[in-house]
Amino acid sequence: ILETATEIYCAMLLMENLFPTSVHEFSGAKKAWTQACHHHNNKLAYDGGILKLIMAWSTHICGQFKLKAHPIVMTTFSCETSANKGVQAKNCLLVSELKQNLVFIFHTWGSSLNEHTGLYTNPVIQQVINEVLFKNKLDDSIKWGTYYNPFPRVAFALVLTAIECAIDEWASGLCEMISIKEDNYSRVFNSHLISLDEFSKAAGKLDPLKKLLEQVYDTG
Repeated sequence: ILETATEIYCAMLLMENLFPTSVHEFSGAKKAWTQACHHHNNKLAYDGGILKLIMAWSTHICGQFKLKAHPIVMTTFSCETSANKGVQAKNCLLVSELKQNLVFIFHTWGSSLNEHTGLYTNPVIQQVINEVLFKNKLDDSIKWGTYYNPFPRVAFALVLTAIECAIDEWASGLCEMISIKEDNYSRVFNSHLISLDEFSKAAGKLDPLKKLLEQVYDTG
């Protein structure tokens, strides 16, 4: 039951709120436990220890996305580890270019923002998602398709945040590990969430975000 409750709790975080208050964490853990008991046709009571084990996953799930984003970002964008000052300067310039107008979220880059194409379709995004949630047919995203299909916009914002965090690690020219749970990344996450909402509303009833998230799940 605990394993199922943890899976449901993570799914709820990825659907609703990745940076919950302690009150919301507590209520979310209780809700996940109740649903897990129902799933197993059991009425086992929870205690404080069980809820703490479930709530611990709010930090773990964010860390998982960041952990997977790190090597993918390094390989995809050709960041290099070196003591050579020229290589370090190249890394700094690369970070600056990737962060300029968030170019890393586009599939194809032009010489200006208006020339970038494929908003939110850079392959690195799907790669990170697949590494965390679609490794095989037994993954939570398949088991709990009710929560993950279409792919949650909150989870998508987390992926973008994890990628941006992984890029920021190279800002000095050398790789310096950064925790995605630091205060500044909750702001980055909220900024991505707002941008996704604006993208969703941009085409009125067509809702390009909904179509994108459905495609992300199907591709995974």
